[in-house]
Parts: sequence; structure tokens; C-alpha cells
Amino acid sequence: MQNNSLYTQFKSISRNTESKNSFNVISLPDSKHKLGISVEGYPKFFVLTNDSEVASHNIIRELLFVEYNQSCTIIEDNGYSQSNVFSIITLRTTEDSLQAYFIEIFSMMLFNLSVIPSCRELSVEVENIITIFSELRKKPVREIQGVWAELLVIEYSLSPETLISAWHNQPYAKFDFTIGRDKIEVKSTSSEERKHHFSIDQVNPSVNSRLLIASVIVRESAQGKEGLSVKGLYDKICTRVSAVNLRLKLYTNLVLAIGSDYKKWDDVVFDYVGALDSLAFYNVEDVPRILKEDVPDFVSEVRFCSNLSHLIDIKDSRSNFDRSDSVLFNSLF
Repeated sequence: MQNNSLYTQFKSISRNTESKNSFNVISLPDSKHKLGISVEGYPKFFVLTNDSEVASHNIIRELLFVEYNQSCTIIEDNGYSQSNVFSIITLRTTEDSLQAYFIEIFSMMLFNLSVIPSCRELSVEVENIITIFSELRKKPVREIQGVWAELLVIEYSLSPETLISAWHNQPYAKFDFTIGRDKIEVKSTSSEERKHHFSIDQVNPSVNSRLLIASVIVRESAQGKEGLSVKGLYDKICTRVSAVNLRLKLYTNLVLAIGSDYKKWDDVVFDYVGALDSLAFYNVEDVPRILKEDVPDFVSEVRFCSNLSHLIDIKDSRSNFDRSDSVLFNSLF
């Protein structure tokens, strides 16, 4: 993804078969840490820490192997060799896509740490990456089309940083974006009409809340200038977002949503231009809906489909929707 060049550099590292404790590495940009390769072809991060006290025990998971304070020799591509004590994080797979994701996300995590972190500080990020990679083994909780549509709203906005900060990090959150009382719920469809499925809670926010429904028509497409995958949209967003913590949140939210569908991140492509042309925002007060007070006692989990094709987009001059004091809504357009 954003670190494709780093992944490409990793793939060019030769494996050191002469010693079990010596590894060929490359330097990470603006960092004292290294990225190397095992004899099996596994990516290994060598993290320089500032203390000798082990923060926690070594960790062995299905995909990840974490070793704190290990003595080893690293050999850089210019032939320079050094022996030192590193904490080593290894992804135990040769699957290209997983290796690329691992290098992408853990290099971002390192930027969130001190220049030379303590083992204890590093262990927090280690737990985070273990959580993320365990999610990649779980069933997806949302359809890839819906996730793509949420990314489109972020990419479309004037301030993607604001949208990322507001983006939910729970797969089953009621609304997709929230800042205070203001909320956005994103709905996508592949049909000609704007028919969307809602739960009753999604169109009945609290009394003082303001809610926009973002509606987008999404159709599968071929890869190219007008077609983008989840990965393609992620990359476009990252060119406009410099804050590493926000890019990390963006990536983590994708993992939580898509899970084991990660192989589709770059394989399933949607019509980007057509989707942008169709993107519209509607005041929930205008949406045909069932009000909570109209639901009979002892009835729950109400869901329904509404057609929004006849509604006025709040960007239209005919709309009287007031967004003047909203950080969230004004970040859109």
C-alpha cells in the first residue's frame, strides 16, 4: 500500500544462509530500526530498544513470533555489519499480500513510538499488531462494497483527516461517522434506484442529533483510471493524510471490517468516477422511515427498505439544511 516501495525493497533482500544468527537487512527511513529477511523468506523487523529489561515474555502466534532483547548480527546492503541487541518481530508466512500488509502497518506503528523505545513501549504496539492479524483470520463483518463506499466518502471530503477521526472503529456501530451530535451514515446500492436498507435505529437518532444519509451507487468495474479497489482508495486517501496515527486508524478499521476478505482488497474493483457522480447527502428528516414511537410494544429489530431517489441533496440550492456550525458536515464540502 503506502509503503509499496519498502515492500519492494524487502523483496530484493537476499537470504543469509551462512549463519542462523545473521540477517541481511535494509534501514527504515528516518529510523534506527531495520527490516530484514529470514532464511525461510519471512519479513523480520529489528527494533532497537533503550533498555535491557524484558517487558514481557516472547510471543508465539500462528503468524507472529516476537522475541525481546535478542543478540544477532545484521548486514546492510552496503556490506556494513553490526552485532547488537534487538527486539525482533517476525511474520511467519511467505504470502505476498500478508507480508505487504505486515510491513505497511508495523512500519507505521514504529513511527508512533519514541526514536528508541523501551521494550515496554514496544510491547503495546506488538499487542496491537497481534490483534490486527488475528482479525485477518476472522470472517468479514461487512460487505466489501459497503466498506468501499465509506472510504469513498472519506476520499471525497475536503478534510479526510476529520472524517478518519470521526470514523467508527467498531464494526457494529450504529453510525459510520460521528462528531458530537453530528453523524453520517453511508449507504450503497448497485441498483438504478437509491433503495437502501435501514435498521430503525439508523434513521432515528437521539433528539438533539443531526444525521445525514450518504447515498452512493456502486458498481463493479475493471481496474484502471476510473476503477479503484479498496487498496486503491486507501492509497488515494493516504496521499492527502500525513498523520501516521490517522493512517494507522484508517488501516486498522479496514482490517476490522474486512477480515479474511483481505485478498479482495486489491482484486475487487468499483467504478470510482461513476460512484463520485452519484454521491448524494440527505437529511434523515426527509428519508421515508418508520419512527420509533410507531413501533408496537414487544416488536424489535425492525428493518426496512427506503427509496431516496426523490429526495433533495443538501448540496442543492433548494435545500434548507443548516450545516453552518458543524465541523463534520463542513468537512465534506
